[in-house]
Amino acid sequence: MRLISFLLLALGGLAAAHAAEEDVEADTTAVASGDTCCAVLKVYFGDKLSDQGSATYNESLATYWSAQEEQIYPTCIVRPTSAMDVSKALRFLVPLSCKFAIRAGGFGTVPGIANIKGGVTIDLRGLNDVALNSDNITVNVGSGATWGAVYSQLQTSNLTVAGARAGSVGVGGSTLGGGLGDFAPKAGFAADQVIAFQVVLANGDIVTASATQNIALYKALKGGSSNLGIVTRLTFKTFPIENIWGGTILYNKTTIDAHAQALYDFASNPSYDANAGYMLSFIYNPSFGTILASRLAYAEPTENPPVFQAITAIPNQLQNSTQITNVAAFSNLSLSFSADGYRQDNWDLTFENNVVWYKSLYGLFQNSISSLKGVENVTWALTLEPIVPAILAQSQTTGGNILGLDNITLPGLALGVFSATWQDPAKDKQVYDASDKFLQKVTDVAKKAKVLQQYVDVNYAGRKQNPIASFGMPNVAFLKQVAKQVDPNGVFQKLVPGGFKL
Repeated sequence: MRLISFLLLALGGLAAAHAAEEDVEADTTAVASGDTCCAVLKVYFGDKLSDQGSATYNESLATYWSAQEEQIYPTCIVRPTSAMDVSKALRFLVPLSCKFAIRAGGFGTVPGIANIKGGVTIDLRGLNDVALNSDNITVNVGSGATWGAVYSQLQTSNLTVAGARAGSVGVGGSTLGGGLGDFAPKAGFAADQVIAFQVVLANGDIVTASATQNIALYKALKGGSSNLGIVTRLTFKTFPIENIWGGTILYNKTTIDAHAQALYDFASNPSYDANAGYMLSFIYNPSFGTILASRLAYAEPTENPPVFQAITAIPNQLQNSTQITNVAAFSNLSLSFSADGYRQDNWDLTFENNVVWYKSLYGLFQNSISSLKGVENVTWALTLEPIVPAILAQSQTTGGNILGLDNITLPGLALGVFSATWQDPAKDKQVYDASDKFLQKVTDVAKKAKVLQQYVDVNYAGRKQNPIASFGMPNVAFLKQVAKQVDPNGVFQKLVPGGFKL
């Protein structure tokens, strides 16, 4: 009897989905169970749907970066391999008001941002093609591809895209959040380099958004995250590159004053070298205490270029991995600083580029460490990354984005990204409380010092942050207007619990 009921339920849901294909409309007040939704999907997707406990289900969960995401259990996982598959999934899910999550690379740290308990997770990693077009300038990239795959494919043609630093980061999610990488001063945010998005809308329609088609949607996707549709393919403009120089230098913490000055000078230079990307990190771990790390990247094979010499000349170096390499290899080198399968927490704030503030921020960082007593193998870090006028200039050449960074002037800004990794779930509350306390303290002191800026980066935003609001009222109003046009029933606001909403 149970089997018969199960089949009738599945077939009934399938019929409802087909009937709605012409005009998909969600009644988000009556949500179907995960079992019902998965039964309907199973009829169409067959072995592209993974049930709990199956090998493919377990593999999908195991490939999330954060342990918190890995330990959220959807009722099933659907693994599309085409935009049409994604369209079909929405045409089945939306009429039944099924709750679902959208996962590309799975690199987010906020629990539930790309996974869902008791619903359907759409795993886009099967959309992973990377194909250079015949013009040898643009490249089509599936949203489920990793940046490492993009870099490796383009390396053979001496081309690249300015994407994420770590090769394991997914293309789709990071780009829709803006995408601030090593070579942003040379090419802009990753989103700025997109010349076309292929998007599946809430009603299942597959559309292209570009400078000539669905123009408002095109701009809204350049920072709008998962609020407007499911992006299945991105066409990027590449730029030529062969070998590069870069790496990470670790320093004794006693060099903080020199680093604060070097960071300020680097970002405020009126003759900024757009080939250069730089980050300064404060890193604490109980095994070695606090150290400083400078990550340097230069888009030419020039060893220790002049733009970095004030940094490389700082004494008390503990380790130096700088070398001439290529973008693909450099992105793999970044993986050694990413702890897969650990518990993760993030948040970010943006500050005025200010040398006195950097020294104060370091002091706040050091004071926050006392909250971690008893947390074994914890890594506690704060990274400062310059946001310079050169990035804005690149954004403007491609029509701009909706991030709200329209008026960057010297001395520039610095994005401050906090991250914590640990292993013991029993320590979650302690670490979260310490993280929240540190965020509040930094916010309060930065406001008092008049260095706090509005922008919060989507890709690093924390559990309690609202990065979309930080784009400014005009951009938020624009996003809401576009969302109403392409998703009038609010599917991506109501049926997709994860992510940062409008």
